[in-house]
Amino acid sequence: MEDITQIVVPKKRPTFITVLCILSLIGSGGFGLLQPLYQYVTFDKTYPDKLAQIEEGLERMEDAGMDSGFLYETAQNGLLILEKTAENLGPMTATNILFALLSLLGIFLMFKLKKNGFYLYSAVNLFWMLVPLYFIGMEVGMMTLGIGGFITILFIILYAVNLKHME
Repeated sequence: MEDITQIVVPKKRPTFITVLCILSLIGSGGFGLLQPLYQYVTFDKTYPDKLAQIEEGLERMEDAGMDSGFLYETAQNGLLILEKTAENLGPMTATNILFALLSLLGIFLMFKLKKNGFYLYSAVNLFWMLVPLYFIGMEVGMMTLGIGGFITILFIILYAVNLKHME
């Protein structure tokens, strides 16, 4: 009688998925998790200075007759973001940390080539983009969404293209 031995070769993770996961880890772990914690810890110290700088800048623009236009509106939006952040610092921080941890779990699962990680990562990051809209407001929140939203959607598309490598 013959013994047939099967050798199971583990599925090799494509380099592109590895690179995407590392970049996502930096984004979700570094910026997504550490930045809100840092902001929460330092906000009481930095808030008065930031507020004074923005108000002084707005005052100077008004004195110079530049109280309209892109620069002035951007400074006004910065003031609004700062004030809304002061009002909602605790809930914003908790929400961002929760989404960051869930995103990191999705990244870990995709690193292990699990499709569930993609679905978790996609859902979490799409909802995470809505956090500024909820806490800061639609008009100003849309401004903050721009670049971050583009990068989020780009990464979701890049992961989706690589779903064929996941089980």
